[in-house]
Amino acid sequence: MDCPVCGKELKVFTEVYDTPHFGDVFILSVSCECGFKHSDCFVVSINEPVRYKIEINSKNYFTKVVRSSSGTIRIPELGVDMEPGPASRGFITNLEGVLYRIEEIVRMARNWNKDDEEKVRRCDKILERIHNTLNGDGGLTLIIEDPLGNSFIDSEEAVKEVLTKEEASKLKRGIYIIDSSNFEKV
Repeated sequence: MDCPVCGKELKVFTEVYDTPHFGDVFILSVSCECGFKHSDCFVVSINEPVRYKIEINSKNYFTKVVRSSSGTIRIPELGVDMEPGPASRGFITNLEGVLYRIEEIVRMARNWNKDDEEKVRRCDKILERIHNTLNGDGGLTLIIEDPLGNSFIDSEEAVKEVLTKEEASKLKRGIYIIDSSNFEKV
């Protein structure tokens, strides 16, 4: 593989790690002597498709949320869906962090649509609802659906459901599935 910056051959490092909550994770790291670096990780385990639901309130802002690169986050009261795409990456945060991520996306959408009064008004309503929830005034429902079962909410308050094959098949996956049997476990 050649470096996209200087054209020299890249150094490639790969490993598979068995990690808690995720199972096998494939780690890829490429670097070049010119300074170019890129790394990524991919969950290679496939579990039963799941849905987690939790009511966000001022007492549980710091509840851990793990969204894999195949997970979809929904907040129905806001009409917001964060679906995975081809460049989707997983993340670990908390309920408050999810709201801040959505706030950032809505702010960008508001700026892109600043000439459309209706879209600006809708964005403002979403931002107001997020701020109200973060200030302890009202709550929102967070739903994570993952056809590969690698996302979760780490709380006894969260309701876990197994998705049917039909429900799972309607979700975007956003990733390529790698057969981990070709890699050595570390």
